[in-house]
Amino acid sequence: MKLTGLTVQVFEPRVNHHQEVPEYITTPMRQNGIAIIHTDAGIDGIVSSQASTVRELARLWQQAKEHIHGQDPFDRAKLAKVLRYRFYWPQRVMGVLDYGLWDIAGKAFNQPIYKLLGAAKEKILAYGSTIHHSSDERFVNTVLEVKAKGFTAVKLHPYCAAKDDIRLCYAVRKAVGDDFTLMIDTLIYPAPYTRQEALMVGRVLDELNFWWYEDPLPNTDLDGLAEVTRECKVVQVRAADRVERIEEYIPMLRMHCMDIMAAPSSFGITDAMKLVAMAEANHMKLEPHDFGGGTASLHIGLASNVSDYYEQAVPEGCFDEEIYPGVYEDPIRVDAEGYVHAPTKPGLGFGINLKEADKVTVERIKI
Repeated sequence: MKLTGLTVQVFEPRVNHHQEVPEYITTPMRQNGIAIIHTDAGIDGIVSSQASTVRELARLWQQAKEHIHGQDPFDRAKLAKVLRYRFYWPQRVMGVLDYGLWDIAGKAFNQPIYKLLGAAKEKILAYGSTIHHSSDERFVNTVLEVKAKGFTAVKLHPYCAAKDDIRLCYAVRKAVGDDFTLMIDTLIYPAPYTRQEALMVGRVLDELNFWWYEDPLPNTDLDGLAEVTRECKVVQVRAADRVERIEEYIPMLRMHCMDIMAAPSSFGITDAMKLVAMAEANHMKLEPHDFGGGTASLHIGLASNVSDYYEQAVPEGCFDEEIYPGVYEDPIRVDAEGYVHAPTKPGLGFGINLKEADKVTVERIKI
Protein backbone atom coordinates (compact mmCIF):
# COMPACT_ATOMS: atom_id res chain seq x y z
CA MET A 1 0.00 0.00 0.00
CA LYS A 2 1.28 3.46 -0.92
CA LEU A 3 0.28 7.02 -0.14
CA THR A 4 -1.13 8.76 -3.20
CA GLY A 5 -2.44 12.15 -2.14
CA LEU A 6 -4.36 14.44 0.17
CA THR A 7 -7.74 16.14 0.05
CA VAL A 8 -8.56 18.90 2.50
CA GLN A 9 -12.09 20.20 2.99
CA VAL A 10 -12.59 23.42 4.92
CA PHE A 11 -16.05 23.91 6.38
CA GLU A 12 -17.92 27.17 6.52
CA PRO A 13 -17.39 29.13 9.73
CA ARG A 14 -20.13 28.85 12.30
CA VAL A 15 -20.88 30.99 15.34
CA ASN A 16 -19.27 29.52 18.44
CA HIS A 17 -21.73 30.04 21.29
CA HIS A 18 -19.60 28.30 23.85
CA GLN A 19 -16.79 30.75 24.54
CA GLU A 20 -18.29 33.36 26.81
CA VAL A 21 -15.26 35.36 27.94
CA PRO A 22 -14.23 37.81 25.19
CA GLU A 23 -10.55 38.09 26.14
CA TYR A 24 -10.07 34.34 25.54
CA ILE A 25 -11.71 34.35 22.12
CA THR A 26 -9.49 34.88 19.09
CA THR A 27 -12.61 34.82 16.91
CA PRO A 28 -16.34 34.50 17.68
CA MET A 29 -16.51 31.83 14.97
CA ARG A 30 -15.49 28.18 14.93
CA GLN A 31 -14.29 26.68 11.66
CA ASN A 32 -13.54 22.98 11.30
CA GLY A 33 -12.25 20.92 8.42
CA ILE A 34 -11.16 17.44 7.49
CA ALA A 35 -7.99 15.98 6.01
CA ILE A 36 -8.41 12.87 3.84
CA ILE A 37 -5.16 10.97 3.24
CA HIS A 38 -5.44 8.70 0.19
CA THR A 39 -3.77 5.38 -0.61
CA ASP A 40 -3.63 3.20 -3.72
CA ALA A 41 -5.56 0.52 -1.80
CA GLY A 42 -8.63 2.72 -1.60
CA ILE A 43 -8.26 3.11 2.17
CA ASP A 44 -8.45 6.71 3.35
CA GLY A 45 -7.30 8.15 6.65
CA ILE A 46 -9.79 10.82 7.72
CA VAL A 47 -9.01 13.33 10.45
CA SER A 48 -11.11 16.22 11.73
CA SER A 49 -9.32 19.33 12.99
CA GLN A 50 -9.55 23.09 12.93
CA ALA A 51 -9.59 24.69 9.50
CA SER A 52 -6.30 26.49 10.05
CA THR A 53 -4.48 23.23 10.77
CA VAL A 54 -5.79 21.26 7.79
CA ARG A 55 -5.04 24.23 5.52
CA GLU A 56 -1.48 24.25 6.84
CA LEU A 57 -1.21 20.52 6.28
CA ALA A 58 -2.21 21.04 2.64
CA ARG A 59 0.33 23.83 2.17
CA LEU A 60 3.18 21.83 3.67
CA TRP A 61 2.15 18.61 1.91
CA GLN A 62 2.41 20.38 -1.45
CA GLN A 63 6.00 21.37 -0.67
CA ALA A 64 7.01 17.88 0.43
CA LYS A 65 4.80 15.68 -1.77
CA GLU A 66 7.75 14.08 -3.57
CA HIS A 67 8.80 12.69 -0.18
CA ILE A 68 5.26 11.56 0.76
CA HIS A 69 3.63 10.14 -2.34
CA GLY A 70 4.62 6.53 -2.89
CA GLN A 71 5.59 5.96 0.74
CA ASP A 72 4.15 3.14 2.82
CA PRO A 73 1.59 4.60 5.30
CA PHE A 74 2.87 2.14 7.92
CA ASP A 75 6.30 3.83 7.82
CA ARG A 76 5.29 6.53 10.28
CA ALA A 77 8.74 6.99 11.82
CA LYS A 78 10.41 7.29 8.41
CA LEU A 79 7.93 9.94 7.27
CA ALA A 80 8.14 11.81 10.56
CA LYS A 81 11.92 12.04 10.40
CA VAL A 82 11.90 13.55 6.91
CA LEU A 83 9.03 15.95 7.50
CA ARG A 84 10.12 17.13 10.94
CA TYR A 85 13.87 17.50 10.38
CA ARG A 86 14.09 18.36 6.69
CA PHE A 87 10.89 20.34 6.19
CA TYR A 88 10.39 21.57 9.78
CA TRP A 89 6.72 20.63 10.03
CA PRO A 90 5.22 21.93 13.29
CA GLN A 91 3.94 19.45 15.82
CA ARG A 92 0.23 20.22 15.33
CA VAL A 93 0.52 19.35 11.61
CA MET A 94 2.63 16.27 12.32
CA GLY A 95 -0.10 15.21 14.73
CA VAL A 96 -2.87 15.40 12.13
CA LEU A 97 -0.76 13.39 9.68
CA ASP A 98 -0.03 10.78 12.35
CA TYR A 99 -3.72 10.45 13.23
CA GLY A 100 -4.51 9.88 9.56
CA LEU A 101 -1.80 7.24 9.15
CA TRP A 102 -3.06 5.37 12.21
CA ASP A 103 -6.60 5.59 10.83
CA ILE A 104 -5.35 3.92 7.64
CA ALA A 105 -3.58 1.20 9.66
CA GLY A 106 -6.69 0.44 11.72
CA LYS A 107 -8.86 0.21 8.61
CA ALA A 108 -6.29 -1.97 6.85
CA PHE A 109 -6.36 -4.48 9.72
CA ASN A 110 -10.09 -3.93 10.43
CA GLN A 111 -9.34 -3.04 14.05
CA PRO A 112 -9.79 0.06 16.20
CA ILE A 113 -6.44 1.70 16.88
CA TYR A 114 -6.30 0.94 20.61
CA LYS A 115 -6.27 -2.76 19.72
CA LEU A 116 -3.24 -2.26 17.47
CA LEU A 117 -1.51 -0.33 20.26
CA GLY A 118 -2.22 -3.10 22.74
CA ALA A 119 -5.46 -2.67 24.63
CA ALA A 120 -5.22 -2.11 28.38
CA LYS A 121 -8.97 -1.66 28.94
CA GLU A 122 -12.29 -1.40 27.13
CA LYS A 123 -13.64 1.68 28.89
CA ILE A 124 -12.28 4.71 30.71
CA LEU A 125 -13.76 7.36 32.97
CA ALA A 126 -14.49 10.69 31.30
CA TYR A 127 -14.25 14.11 32.86
CA GLY A 128 -16.35 17.00 31.66
CA SER A 129 -14.06 19.80 30.48
CA THR A 130 -15.90 23.10 30.77
CA ILE A 131 -15.86 25.90 28.26
CA HIS A 132 -14.91 29.40 29.33
CA HIS A 133 -17.94 30.62 31.23
CA SER A 134 -18.44 34.22 32.25
CA SER A 135 -19.90 33.77 35.76
CA ASP A 136 -19.70 31.48 38.77
CA GLU A 137 -23.38 30.64 38.32
CA ARG A 138 -22.81 29.41 34.75
CA PHE A 139 -19.92 27.22 35.91
CA VAL A 140 -21.94 25.76 38.78
CA ASN A 141 -24.92 25.04 36.53
CA THR A 142 -22.71 23.30 33.96
CA VAL A 143 -21.02 21.15 36.60
CA LEU A 144 -24.36 20.12 38.11
CA GLU A 145 -25.78 19.32 34.67
CA VAL A 146 -22.89 17.05 33.70
CA LYS A 147 -22.91 15.40 37.11
CA ALA A 148 -26.57 14.55 36.53
CA LYS A 149 -25.63 12.96 33.19
CA GLY A 150 -23.25 10.52 34.86
CA PHE A 151 -19.90 12.30 34.84
CA THR A 152 -17.91 11.68 38.02
CA ALA A 153 -15.32 14.42 37.39
CA VAL A 154 -15.13 17.92 35.93
CA LYS A 155 -12.23 20.16 34.93
CA LEU A 156 -12.76 23.89 35.16
CA HIS A 157 -11.36 26.38 32.65
CA PRO A 158 -11.58 29.38 34.98
CA TYR A 159 -11.16 33.16 34.73
CA CYS A 160 -7.36 32.99 35.04
CA ALA A 161 -7.22 35.63 37.72
CA ALA A 162 -6.13 34.11 41.01
CA LYS A 163 -8.69 35.67 43.35
CA ASP A 164 -11.58 35.03 40.95
CA ASP A 165 -10.45 31.46 40.40
CA ILE A 166 -10.26 30.83 44.14
CA ARG A 167 -13.80 32.14 44.60
CA LEU A 168 -15.00 29.92 41.75
CA CYS A 169 -13.36 26.81 43.20
CA TYR A 170 -15.05 27.33 46.55
CA ALA A 171 -18.43 27.82 44.84
CA VAL A 172 -18.14 24.70 42.69
CA ARG A 173 -16.91 22.49 45.53
CA LYS A 174 -19.81 23.63 47.70
CA ALA A 175 -22.29 22.88 44.92
CA VAL A 176 -21.08 19.35 44.05
CA GLY A 177 -20.13 18.12 47.50
CA ASP A 178 -16.94 16.56 48.82
CA ASP A 179 -16.96 13.28 46.87
CA PHE A 180 -16.99 14.66 43.33
CA THR A 181 -13.63 14.81 41.51
CA LEU A 182 -12.53 18.28 40.40
CA MET A 183 -9.61 19.55 38.35
CA ILE A 184 -8.60 23.00 37.13
CA ASP A 185 -6.79 24.09 33.97
CA THR A 186 -5.35 27.59 34.17
CA LEU A 187 -5.94 27.94 30.44
CA ILE A 188 -3.87 30.92 29.39
CA TYR A 189 -0.48 30.17 27.85
CA PRO A 190 2.21 30.55 28.89
CA ALA A 191 0.31 30.87 32.22
CA PRO A 192 -1.84 33.38 34.10
CA TYR A 193 -0.27 33.38 37.55
CA THR A 194 2.84 34.68 39.20
CA ARG A 195 4.69 32.18 41.38
CA GLN A 196 3.11 33.69 44.49
CA GLU A 197 -0.37 33.45 42.98
CA ALA A 198 0.22 29.89 41.79
CA LEU A 199 1.18 28.86 45.32
CA MET A 200 -1.82 30.68 46.78
CA VAL A 201 -4.23 28.91 44.40
CA GLY A 202 -2.47 25.59 45.07
CA ARG A 203 -3.06 25.90 48.83
CA VAL A 204 -6.78 26.44 48.20
CA LEU A 205 -6.93 23.45 45.87
CA ASP A 206 -5.29 21.36 48.59
CA GLU A 207 -7.95 22.51 51.03
CA LEU A 208 -10.75 21.71 48.56
CA ASN A 209 -9.30 18.31 47.61
CA PHE A 210 -8.94 18.96 43.87
CA TRP A 211 -7.39 16.12 41.89
CA TRP A 212 -5.13 18.11 39.56
CA TYR A 213 -3.83 21.62 38.88
CA GLU A 214 -2.94 22.08 35.22
CA ASP A 215 -0.14 24.30 33.85
CA PRO A 216 -0.08 26.87 36.68
CA LEU A 217 3.17 28.43 35.41
CA PRO A 218 4.98 28.65 32.06
CA ASN A 219 6.93 25.62 30.87
CA THR A 220 10.02 27.79 30.94
CA ASP A 221 9.75 28.45 34.69
CA LEU A 222 11.15 25.13 35.81
CA ASP A 223 12.11 26.35 39.27
CA GLY A 224 8.62 27.74 39.82
CA LEU A 225 6.89 24.59 38.62
CA ALA A 226 9.13 22.48 40.82
CA GLU A 227 8.28 24.66 43.83
CA VAL A 228 4.53 24.49 43.18
CA THR A 229 4.70 20.71 42.69
CA ARG A 230 6.66 20.35 45.93
CA GLU A 231 4.41 22.64 47.98
CA CYS A 232 1.07 21.21 46.84
CA LYS A 233 0.36 18.35 49.22
CA VAL A 234 -2.99 17.08 47.89
CA VAL A 235 -3.65 18.46 44.43
CA GLN A 236 -1.45 17.02 41.68
CA VAL A 237 0.32 19.34 39.22
CA ARG A 238 -0.27 18.32 35.60
CA ALA A 239 2.01 19.57 32.79
CA ALA A 240 2.47 20.40 29.98
CA ASP A 241 -0.03 20.85 27.16
CA ARG A 242 1.90 23.26 24.98
CA VAL A 243 5.15 21.65 23.95
CA GLU A 244 6.62 21.08 20.52
CA ARG A 245 9.00 18.21 21.19
CA ILE A 246 9.21 15.25 23.52
CA GLU A 247 12.64 16.43 24.63
CA GLU A 248 11.02 19.39 26.42
CA TYR A 249 9.74 16.98 29.06
CA ILE A 250 13.21 15.79 30.06
CA PRO A 251 14.26 18.82 32.18
CA MET A 252 10.75 19.02 33.65
CA LEU A 253 10.98 15.41 34.78
CA ARG A 254 14.51 15.82 36.13
CA MET A 255 13.44 18.81 38.21
CA HIS A 256 10.17 17.22 39.37
CA CYS A 257 8.04 19.93 37.75
CA MET A 258 4.87 17.83 37.65
CA ASP A 259 3.06 14.92 39.25
CA ILE A 260 1.06 14.01 36.13
CA MET A 261 2.30 14.20 32.56
CA ALA A 262 0.06 15.59 29.85
CA ALA A 263 -0.05 14.26 26.32
CA PRO A 264 -0.88 17.23 24.07
CA SER A 265 -3.43 16.54 21.33
CA SER A 266 -0.94 18.00 18.86
CA PHE A 267 1.46 15.09 19.45
CA GLY A 268 -0.36 12.47 17.44
CA ILE A 269 -0.70 8.89 18.59
CA THR A 270 2.86 7.72 17.91
CA ASP A 271 4.53 10.38 20.04
CA ALA A 272 1.82 10.28 22.70
CA MET A 273 2.49 6.58 23.24
CA LYS A 274 6.17 7.43 23.73
CA LEU A 275 5.03 9.78 26.50
CA VAL A 276 2.98 6.96 28.01
CA ALA A 277 6.16 4.88 28.23
CA MET A 278 8.06 7.83 29.66
CA ALA A 279 5.42 8.32 32.35
CA GLU A 280 5.35 4.64 33.21
CA ALA A 281 9.15 4.55 33.50
CA ASN A 282 8.96 7.48 35.93
CA HIS A 283 6.13 5.94 38.01
CA MET A 284 3.74 8.73 36.98
CA LYS A 285 0.27 9.09 35.55
CA LEU A 286 -0.23 10.44 32.04
CA GLU A 287 -3.53 12.03 31.04
CA PRO A 288 -4.10 12.79 27.33
CA HIS A 289 -5.45 16.16 26.27
CA ASP A 290 -8.40 16.39 23.86
CA PHE A 291 -10.56 19.48 24.39
CA GLY A 292 -11.71 19.94 20.79
CA GLY A 293 -13.46 16.63 20.27
CA GLY A 294 -12.26 13.41 18.67
CA THR A 295 -11.27 9.87 19.46
CA ALA A 296 -7.47 9.86 19.17
CA SER A 297 -6.84 10.49 22.86
CA LEU A 298 -9.44 7.84 23.72
CA HIS A 299 -7.35 5.22 21.93
CA ILE A 300 -4.27 6.40 23.83
CA GLY A 301 -6.06 6.17 27.17
CA LEU A 302 -7.44 2.72 26.39
CA ALA A 303 -3.94 1.48 25.49
CA SER A 304 -2.28 3.01 28.56
CA ASN A 305 -1.88 1.51 32.02
CA VAL A 306 -1.08 4.93 33.49
CA SER A 307 -4.11 6.92 32.24
CA ASP A 308 -7.39 7.20 34.14
CA TYR A 309 -9.45 9.75 32.18
CA TYR A 310 -10.75 10.82 28.79
CA GLU A 311 -11.33 14.56 28.33
CA GLN A 312 -14.83 15.38 27.04
CA ALA A 313 -15.65 19.03 26.32
CA VAL A 314 -19.00 20.06 27.77
CA PRO A 315 -21.63 20.83 26.65
CA GLU A 316 -21.05 17.63 24.71
CA GLY A 317 -20.61 18.17 20.99
CA CYS A 318 -19.95 21.87 21.36
CA PHE A 319 -16.94 21.81 19.02
CA ASP A 320 -18.18 19.40 16.36
CA GLU A 321 -21.61 17.82 15.89
CA GLU A 322 -23.52 20.67 17.51
CA ILE A 323 -21.86 23.20 15.18
CA TYR A 324 -22.07 21.01 12.07
CA PRO A 325 -25.18 18.81 12.49
CA GLY A 326 -25.17 15.65 10.43
CA VAL A 327 -21.43 15.77 9.62
CA TYR A 328 -20.00 14.04 12.69
CA GLU A 329 -21.18 10.51 13.36
CA ASP A 330 -20.59 8.11 16.26
CA PRO A 331 -20.18 10.79 18.96
CA ILE A 332 -18.55 9.76 22.22
CA ARG A 333 -20.92 9.87 25.19
CA VAL A 334 -20.65 8.88 28.84
CA ASP A 335 -22.70 6.06 30.30
CA ALA A 336 -24.62 6.28 33.57
CA GLU A 337 -21.47 5.45 35.56
CA GLY A 338 -19.31 8.12 33.92
CA TYR A 339 -17.38 5.88 31.51
CA VAL A 340 -16.83 6.19 27.77
CA HIS A 341 -16.43 2.95 25.87
CA ALA A 342 -13.97 1.80 23.25
CA PRO A 343 -14.80 2.53 19.61
CA THR A 344 -15.92 -0.55 17.70
CA LYS A 345 -15.27 0.68 14.16
CA PRO A 346 -11.81 0.27 12.63
CA GLY A 347 -9.21 3.04 12.72
CA LEU A 348 -10.07 6.14 14.73
CA GLY A 349 -13.60 4.78 14.96
CA PHE A 350 -15.61 7.90 14.25
CA GLY A 351 -17.55 8.66 11.11
CA ILE A 352 -17.67 11.67 8.82
CA ASN A 353 -20.75 11.83 6.64
CA LEU A 354 -19.01 13.02 3.49
CA LYS A 355 -22.26 14.01 1.77
CA GLU A 356 -23.13 16.28 4.68
CA ALA A 357 -19.52 17.51 4.81
CA ASP A 358 -19.75 18.50 1.14
CA LYS A 359 -22.76 20.69 1.94
CA VAL A 360 -20.77 22.82 4.41
CA THR A 361 -17.45 22.79 2.53
CA VAL A 362 -16.33 26.23 1.34
CA GLU A 363 -12.83 25.30 0.23
CA ARG A 364 -11.41 22.07 -1.19
CA ILE A 365 -7.70 21.44 -1.75
CA LYS A 366 -6.63 18.32 -3.59
CA ILE A 367 -2.98 17.31 -3.95
